[in-house]
Parts: sequence; C-alpha cells; structure tokens
Amino acid sequence: MTWYNSNFKNRYPVTIENTGGAETSGTIDVSISVPSDWDAFWDNIRADGYDIVLTDSLGTQLTFKRATFTPATRTCTIEGDNITVGNMNSMVLLYLYYNNPDQTTDLSSAFTATGPKTGKIYLNAPSLRVVGDPNQRTGSKTPNYTFSKTTIDEVYIWFHVGSLMAKRIQPYNSKLGLESLDYVQVFSYDSSGADDTNRYNEALTAFIPGWVGVYVKAGSNNTDYSVACQIRTAGGGPFNQTISLRCLLSVRDLLPT
Repeated sequence: MTWYNSNFKNRYPVTIENTGGAETSGTIDVSISVPSDWDAFWDNIRADGYDIVLTDSLGTQLTFKRATFTPATRTCTIEGDNITVGNMNSMVLLYLYYNNPDQTTDLSSAFTATGPKTGKIYLNAPSLRVVGDPNQRTGSKTPNYTFSKTTIDEVYIWFHVGSLMAKRIQPYNSKLGLESLDYVQVFSYDSSGADDTNRYNEALTAFIPGWVGVYVKAGSNNTDYSVACQIRTAGGGPFNQTISLRCLLSVRDLLPT
C-alpha cells in the first residue's frame, strides 16, 4: 500500500515531532492543526469533513477524529489515537487525505487523546540550500553539495527524497507508489565524526511532498560539518531502507582581513 483510496484525490504529509524517547518502536497520540491559509485543502473538502482521513506513511487508515472542525472560520484539528511508530526518537511522517466528494459516511472515531504529539503541515517550497540529487557519487570522499552560513544563521537545508522511493510495476489504487518515508533523524558531524545537537533543531524538521527540510544553526567559525538527514523508509517486504543523505556545511563569518 501507499495510496489510501483511489477515490481520494489528494494527500499531504504531516510532520510529527516525536523526539526525546527511546530508539525503539512505540505508540503515540497526535494532534494536528490544519493551516487556515491552505486553500487547496479548504476549497476541496466536504462541508461535513467526512473526506478528511488520517493514515500512516503507507496509507493505512488510523484511528482519528476531528477534534475541532469549523469550515466557516477554516478551523480544523485532527487527532490520532494509539499510532504505532518505528522510532520513539525521530520525526514521523503521517498523511492527511482529502477531496472525495462521494465520501458520505464518517470514518472518524470517538476517543480521548493522551499527551498528543504535535503535528505540523508545512506549505512552503524548497529554497536556497537544496540537495537536489542526494545520491553520493562513486569515489567521492565528501558530500556532493556544499553550503555556507555564518555562526548566527539558522536556516533550512532541503533534501530531495522523492526520487529514492521504489515504484510499483503496476498501479495500486491507480497509483504507482510502493515505498514511502517512515521517519527521519538528524545529525551534524564534525571532522572526528562526533554529533552535536546544538548545531541543529530536529523538532523543526519539515516534510513537504518529495522533500525533507533540516533546520541547522550555530557551529564554530571556519569549521566544516557534515549534515546528515537519515531517513527510514517503509514499503513492505525488502523495502525498509535506512539511508543517510548528507551535505557539507561550511560555517564562515566572512569578517574582513
């Protein structure tokens, strides 16, 4: 699976902040606020919200509800219950499906979310620091892409992950998708291979269609770091890969000599 139902015309990735736990699988509740300025969503849903569905990264419907839903004011909060995630110290990908005018039954459930993790929907496009081809070239000893920032800059680096996902030979639910992004972890390595969480903010990792945005900050002047966006994929069978996508970040304050 990857596409939940062929009658649903659209889906969008949701970023769940689930860092700080153990490096093992577990279950969480989530709460997702839908942006009011998301025209593609609000202009294409049913007035009753029956065509809003929350799934995991492979398109399996989750137990969810519309905790708040007022189309007139473009207010919607979706909550999910007892969701299994592959790593309790990672940024998790879920999907919000919408736009099915023929969905006349309500698929939501009744439950009380306990300590829900925050879900965010990012509507921006990749810009400036973009790793368009994440595959490392044979024989290369450093990452293919190099970016620069000052010690005070706090910026995103965007990694293109869509091209890494395996496709189907034949469609399922009218789609060719097979493999999907499951969760992401972020690292910043110095020349010795040591990671330092002060050089990034993993909680601000952003998922948008086909891309992962990594938020980097700080660092020492005149020092280079390897920024790693480590993705875990899911697709059933052999398609459960861990891939470390990297770029080089040069911290330079560009002071006069």
